[in-house]
Amino acid sequence: MKILNCQSDTKTEPWLQGLREALPGAEVIDWTPGAPLADYAVVWAPPQQMLDEQTQLKALFNTGAGVDKLMALNIRPEVAVVRLEDAGMGVQMVEYVLHAVTRHFRELGAYEQAQAEARWAYRKPLRRSAYPIGVLGLGVLGQQVAQGLAAFQYPINGWSRTPRDVPGVRCFHGDPGLQAFLAASRFLVCLLPLTPDTEGLLNRETL
Repeated sequence: MKILNCQSDTKTEPWLQGLREALPGAEVIDWTPGAPLADYAVVWAPPQQMLDEQTQLKALFNTGAGVDKLMALNIRPEVAVVRLEDAGMGVQMVEYVLHAVTRHFRELGAYEQAQAEARWAYRKPLRRSAYPIGVLGLGVLGQQVAQGLAAFQYPINGWSRTPRDVPGVRCFHGDPGLQAFLAASRFLVCLLPLTPDTEGLLNRETL
């Protein structure tokens, strides 16, 4: 079994070492133009040239959750595409979004400014019920973020292209549901993949 490693803007040695340790019976090499034909490729943003040259590939293993880089390529239909769904990113995404929401909801910037000026100024607490959060995209990461925020008693709206049923989330779907979803949300979290169907979805008219 031959495996190609082809990852743009990534240090390749850790991947080569890890793959060789995990698959001692496989031949694992970095891709360069004219490389021997391989059975599988571990990729991130591979060039079209690699796909054109590697005519015997059975599958591509994408090392990220995003699909936009792959969708820009011409991949033969017989080549299976395997991508990450979480790999620990879900919890990190929940933390990141929760930090951003909390910072705005708790008006921490105003408190930091007052602290820098050695000034005390009372601020009336805000009500979570008045700050519904909209999660655009209810895939694996989107559902984790939506349910993570719901645990803090924020009203949560979620939008997806097709109908979804996510506990604790008011779900909208399709073009008819997009405007209702946006109108019902004060915070907006976009977790949609960048594809031809989603590019430009958020614009002056929709917002």
